[in-house]
Amino acid sequence: MLKSHIFKLLFFIVFSQSLTVNAIEKNSISGNILGTGSYIGLSYERLIFQHINLEFGLGLIGYGTGITYYPNKIETATIRPYTGIKFTSHAIVDGEHKSVYYIPFGITLFTDVRLNLGFDFGPAYVIHHSPGYMPSLEELNKYPYNNISVFGNFKLGIRF
Repeated sequence: MLKSHIFKLLFFIVFSQSLTVNAIEKNSISGNILGTGSYIGLSYERLIFQHINLEFGLGLIGYGTGITYYPNKIETATIRPYTGIKFTSHAIVDGEHKSVYYIPFGITLFTDVRLNLGFDFGPAYVIHHSPGYMPSLEELNKYPYNNISVFGNFKLGIRF
């Protein structure tokens, strides 16, 4: 039930015509290293307010999502700092399955030729779900486990 309400709210926010952003294009597709696109992937971003961006990523070994907050209004030909919360899940066929939640602290350059260049890093909470290989019983008994780490993202994208 809660998932249904969350989905309806996100659908309304993303596709509502009453939410307009005049200064910059609302959509972008980015190539990522780390971030929501797992280790190497693509992400789709939608600017829903002049300060808030939703992101959905798909990568070689997983998927992710996130919300980004820009304290300053997003405009072309500017560099803007940001933060937010991001999630990615890694599911390698013969490797470890883990989930990463992290708080990015970064900057994005919004060029006047519809390109974005961004970089961030921040504290991460990592959940190691399974080893993904044939472990010994001793190794298997330590899963699942958690740790605190650092995670980040480098992305190059185009707005439309």
